[in-house]
Amino acid sequence: MSRFDLRDVSERLTKSRSVESVISEFLRSLHAMRSDWSATLAFYEVSQDALVDVYELDRGRLVRRNIIVPVEQLPHTLVRKVFHSTAPIHQNGRETTFSAGGSTTHYMPPRSEASDLMALTVLTEWESCVCMPLSYQDDLIAMLVLASPRKNAFAGKALAEVIPLKSIATVALAQNLYRSSRRPVRTAAETVEPPPDDLRHEAADLREQSLQLDQENRDRAAQIEDLLGRIETLDRSSSNYKDELERVKLAVGAMEQTSESTVEVLTEAYQRLQSTQWTLEELEGTLAAIKDVFQLLSEEVSQDYLPEVIVEWFCAHQDVSRCSLLVPDASGATLQVASHRGIDPAVAGRVRVRVGQGVAGWVAAHRKPLYVRVSSDAKSLARSPDGTYNSDSFIVVPMVHNGRLSGVLNLSNRNDGQGFTQADLDRAMLVASAFAVAFGGQQVARQSAAWS
Repeated sequence: MSRFDLRDVSERLTKSRSVESVISEFLRSLHAMRSDWSATLAFYEVSQDALVDVYELDRGRLVRRNIIVPVEQLPHTLVRKVFHSTAPIHQNGRETTFSAGGSTTHYMPPRSEASDLMALTVLTEWESCVCMPLSYQDDLIAMLVLASPRKNAFAGKALAEVIPLKSIATVALAQNLYRSSRRPVRTAAETVEPPPDDLRHEAADLREQSLQLDQENRDRAAQIEDLLGRIETLDRSSSNYKDELERVKLAVGAMEQTSESTVEVLTEAYQRLQSTQWTLEELEGTLAAIKDVFQLLSEEVSQDYLPEVIVEWFCAHQDVSRCSLLVPDASGATLQVASHRGIDPAVAGRVRVRVGQGVAGWVAAHRKPLYVRVSSDAKSLARSPDGTYNSDSFIVVPMVHNGRLSGVLNLSNRNDGQGFTQADLDRAMLVASAFAVAFGGQQVARQSAAWS
């Protein structure tokens, strides 16, 4: 989600005047980010130490399920990581498990815990799930549960895009709950089993207290109306009051503008920090790959096994399931497969590519790498019509040393089904250059031995 979209969502959440409208806007925004995400929001009731009132979207309509899921029935890893219960906290004579120290994390449950989370998820059969707490000023308000039928749906940048939106929604929920002068959740009216007598008495007491609070709120509303009437009368009789009111309005408007600017600046700073962290992780991965290559090259590898070693290394470290190394024949005009993974051996044995033709031939002729994110990036180059590719993205790099072409390396079919990145291309070029030195050196040594 771009910062402009995030700003629009922030404005809509801020302008929402009820808890339900904030929840509806929050869940719709999550669905707009990823159409395969199914989101639910369950409120945390301190007095019961349980998650209650689960909200979800059903065909675009906000639906509330009045259920009670005690925290002790949730997966132990989720309770330990999200609720962080190092010691019980006493609240109104009851023990609760929430501690503010765990409210800033998230938990990705394994598929085996799907049955324990069935009451909190929309999908009964999901492949990816993440649980994220919504807390405000050390108080847990609710827990967001995202589920998807896709594997690794919340890896990498996907989860980072949710965090700013979750923070804005948390503030909006806290403000609306404060305005309504009530708890963020209410005790469920119905449960699967008939409640005990003490719980029914407690519920009756709570209903009576709720009626008293409603009456007090009505009385206070009447008092506020009376005060507003008096203020209006005084305002008509004195221009000074009008000027003061206008000044206050301007100050409030300036504060709102400052708040919006602050949210935008913080969001942009967070995105930059995340981008820098990802870049650093990619550079560390590239450095580790180079160290591993030089460690491998420090060992003696025969000419016959070197192509196999190169292909094995790229499959393991670039996380790909399809890789091939093409080397020029004696004439240097044709490329043939020296080693491969993920290709039918019968097909690989018949492959002959003329230099300058096709993708590998173009790379061999121009001695330049080819990086394709989507098929439209290389419309002029015809790719083999093979139905075994899991995406349109691929990388082809030449192996050149001292102006001599040693081979052409083809990488495709990332195991996660995603496209290749610029970091993948940089890493492949560096490692291919290192292998080209060893590969070319062995070819020169073999030719020297043949001449002698």
